[in-house]
Amino acid sequence: MGKVKSAICLTLMSLLIAGLCFICFVSFGLPNGTDTYNSILRMTQKDADLGMRYGGADDESDRYLGGGFSAVYYPEGVISAEEYDTSLERMTEEEKADYEEQYEKVGNLYFDTEKIKSNGGAAYEPNDDFKAEFQSAVDLFTARYEALHLEDVRVSVFDGYAVRVFVPQNDGAAFTPLSYTGDFTVKYGSDASSASTIMPARSTEKITDYVKGAYWRTGADGSSFVVIDFTKKGREALATASSGAADSSATVFFRVGDNDALQLSVSEKIDQDSLYISNSSFTEISAKSSAVLIDTAVNGVKTELSFNVKDGNSYHALYGENSLLWMYIVFGVSALAMLVFFFVRYHLLGFAHLYTYLLFLCASVLCVWAIPFLTLSVETFIAFMLTSVLLSVSDAVTFEKARAEYATGKTMVSSVKTGYSKCFWDLFDLHIVLALAGFFMFFVALPALSNFAFVFGLTAVFSGLGALLVNRFNWAILMAYTPKKGAFCNFAREETEDE
Repeated sequence: MGKVKSAICLTLMSLLIAGLCFICFVSFGLPNGTDTYNSILRMTQKDADLGMRYGGADDESDRYLGGGFSAVYYPEGVISAEEYDTSLERMTEEEKADYEEQYEKVGNLYFDTEKIKSNGGAAYEPNDDFKAEFQSAVDLFTARYEALHLEDVRVSVFDGYAVRVFVPQNDGAAFTPLSYTGDFTVKYGSDASSASTIMPARSTEKITDYVKGAYWRTGADGSSFVVIDFTKKGREALATASSGAADSSATVFFRVGDNDALQLSVSEKIDQDSLYISNSSFTEISAKSSAVLIDTAVNGVKTELSFNVKDGNSYHALYGENSLLWMYIVFGVSALAMLVFFFVRYHLLGFAHLYTYLLFLCASVLCVWAIPFLTLSVETFIAFMLTSVLLSVSDAVTFEKARAEYATGKTMVSSVKTGYSKCFWDLFDLHIVLALAGFFMFFVALPALSNFAFVFGLTAVFSGLGALLVNRFNWAILMAYTPKKGAFCNFAREETEDE
């Protein structure tokens, strides 16, 4: 490759790697003093077992360590096999017959017969209306938990037609309110049962005619509150309803479906565009949950399904408080040792491996960030480190094969070509076997091991591409800059060191 072409390729490669490293690993505060530019690695979901500190409090003592809560949202009329069997054990024979007639098994769940249809013979599946409503509910719950802006929140479909949610430690209070579905209404009166609906007032109107949305804020004293924004029509409706509040106090009920999202005791007329609601029991997470619930009920995806929250579990950080820091330290020490070896052994040729490794590293980080079911965890870190060793060994093998050819008196171009040809298929077969083994294990393994297996298979593919294609390309563009190619690579012949 000529010097001009090599210079262009090297410049483009350097810019690509610099850009990828910047977006993957660099985070910094923005000039406004409140916002932060977050790198891909910082935004990557961290497994709660790492024990890192979560939460945005300035005071470290107010933050909490890893671990968390999980729960499952079962649609109304759908129960788990465990609940079905437990209920049967407590029933009389007559009650069992009615209960068994009411439910049919679909996969690992039991469905009310009104929600399913026959799929030929004795097989059943949910009817089309249920499937559409369930997908809408999954989209709704995903949007709600994303809007909380909490690290390591995960929403996934469980057993086909239930929703499993995981939130970080101390945030289990969000489960129940965020499961509410249905239309958003505002009522005014002395109690919820007798209160009059003031928004929307008529069936021909929409709630968005009255309410713009909701959000949460934290005051200077650290207290949290919910802000609800009204349209002109909503402000007038609330002002009219509360005009006599000074004489007889009442309550404003903000409801989602049949559940109260918030209540506000009123002792005077309310006439304002935005209503700020706070109480002594509000925490940051409860304020966030209430605001997200109201905002998504007003502006989010609609679903007619209602849900029951069950199967709650609490988890503790498995690996202790500083495991994420130790992972970074292990990676740093390993990367430094790798670079020392390549630059001492191969001199400036070490840059070919460095460029290859940085592309491999950035590709791995981007994939773990972008693939929804992957998190940065001990398991995925071990998989990445194993394939890092695989890539380093593969590059070293190709360098050594070329070194051996160069020692016999061949030119550098011929040595590289012959060296690669002697080890190409062995390395190709090795990477294919390891990648297929990883992906096969992914489909049959337990969840934690499956994440390890998938990352191992994926990064084994990246390692193969790096060692057999990218590394050789980097070598070619670097070698165009020096007439002393042997010294550049620290290769020597039996009679002379250079060509």
